[in-house]
Amino acid sequence: MTIRHAVSSDAARIANLHARSWQTAYRGILREDFLQGPVIANRLQLWRERLCDNPSESQFTFVSEHDGEIQGFACAFLDADPQWGTLLDNLHVEPGQKGRGLGVQLMAVVAQTILGQGPVVREGLSSALHLWVYEQNFQARRFYERLGGSPTDSIAELAPDGGRVNAVRYAWRQLERLAQCGDG
Repeated sequence: MTIRHAVSSDAARIANLHARSWQTAYRGILREDFLQGPVIANRLQLWRERLCDNPSESQFTFVSEHDGEIQGFACAFLDADPQWGTLLDNLHVEPGQKGRGLGVQLMAVVAQTILGQGPVVREGLSSALHLWVYEQNFQARRFYERLGGSPTDSIAELAPDGGRVNAVRYAWRQLERLAQCGDG
């Protein structure tokens, strides 16, 4: 397995994995007609924009490959929030690969990247990490808690299917331990 930075030619493969992940993890959370229909086009548009058309300078995306196949990916935005630090916007693993440590390794690489940006507080910005996870996504929430993430607050947000979904913020204030999780 290799973890590397995503490139523009990865956009369609990341979008397909993202859609498959949502179709599995968000069943019962997002509308079924969305998950079985426009989710693929929705994710493809997002990843073409992120990797091809309009990449953000603060964005970094890693993919995990095995034998040329993308097995997982993580996308984060440095210093997205002055209090909560970097936003991990996406972490998805091929549904059949879950439970094999790939998500842990991707989280570790994200933490290592943040720590590699400089001191714990750069120009008043935090080197913390946070993410939002749907409240009903219990499997993901348990995963983040095992990695030391703490729930901080929740919001009702507009979901990609047009509905409203409750989301919980998980935060990591100390990234050193998380950065070492992928070593074992």
